[in-house]
Amino acid sequence: MTAKSTLTAFYSIVTLFTGLDMAIVIAMVWFGLETTGSTFLVGATLCVATIVPYLCEQYIGKFVTIELSMKRLLYIRLTAFAAVLLLSFTDAALLPIGFLAIAFVVGVTDYFTISTLESKNTKLVLAGLTTSDTSARFMQTSIQIGAFAGALLGGVVVDVFSVNQTLQIISLAAILSLAAMLFVSATPDADTREQAADQGNTQALHLPRNLYILIIVLSLIGFHIGAFNSLVPIVFQKLNEWNATMFGVASGLAGLGAFSAAVLPRVRLNGYGAILLVIVADVAIVYWQNLYIMMAAAFVLGFSINSLRIQLRKTLIESAPNARVADVIAAKSSLYYLLVSGSAPMILTFFTTAGFLGLEGARLLMVVSAALLAAAVLAWSLTPAAPATATAK
Repeated sequence: MTAKSTLTAFYSIVTLFTGLDMAIVIAMVWFGLETTGSTFLVGATLCVATIVPYLCEQYIGKFVTIELSMKRLLYIRLTAFAAVLLLSFTDAALLPIGFLAIAFVVGVTDYFTISTLESKNTKLVLAGLTTSDTSARFMQTSIQIGAFAGALLGGVVVDVFSVNQTLQIISLAAILSLAAMLFVSATPDADTREQAADQGNTQALHLPRNLYILIIVLSLIGFHIGAFNSLVPIVFQKLNEWNATMFGVASGLAGLGAFSAAVLPRVRLNGYGAILLVIVADVAIVYWQNLYIMMAAAFVLGFSINSLRIQLRKTLIESAPNARVADVIAAKSSLYYLLVSGSAPMILTFFTTAGFLGLEGARLLMVVSAALLAAAVLAWSLTPAAPATATAK
């Protein structure tokens, strides 16, 4: 395959996989709220979906060297969605234990999918197939469009089909989508000699403080997305009395905004401008009960979030001088992102219970998540850059 076709196939896969994963998460969140009425159960389910698979890999990683390969990802996704498909033919999906089981399966898939695709994206840059700016723009755009398009798909399907039928449709689509991986060649080696040297390197990599803060900023974007996925459905369903399609529309328009941020390079926001617009958009989405204002705000939110993540991802990619460091950064960024985004729904929905802020608190908490992101961006911008160091084990 040519470099162009390899990149096209790879970023198409990122969009496809992210969209299908998000569709099934949105379906479970909406059905969970309808069936149990418990916002905390939904938040706990999303938390389990992230933290448990991470702990599993950390334990396994102590005994086995884990390679971030596309082949391994194919087997994981096939096994995971086959399991979801089997569960959809039982009554388990209608019970809380069924929510948790499906959340665990999807969480395993998400963790391995994100870390593998992040690592491969950086290696494509190291191999000279693309630049850091282009790869950051395409990668983030693919993720954002996939996530929000998946939410749109999930919202529409939920309004038309039962929970079991919804799971069957999405899991079958996810299994069939694995055929797309056949069009992506193995990641080319930027330098075989360098790779061999990396494998024999016995030094432990220490990332500088500014890079850790950058990873935290990216993870707080995940926190904001987790807040959107858990709090906005509460606002729309319980407070505004809107249907799932409205949530899907909001997510789809945010995806369109994210796409616009990537394809309109001359319209760029700096970090402070992006954060300001995120806060304004959040306020409009959760406090204004006007459909047109909500839709405009959703578009602005997607544009602002993607503008910020493109800038941050470009910096992160440029911080990896070789494949070994690329794997370390991919693993750490995926870890922080998934832990924070996974814990966000449980933490935030806990405060929407009757003993604390109640359902009305979902509006305030959505804005608070944006404020936390703003504080992290400010901290990163004030931290001086420093090179990575290594120490012998």
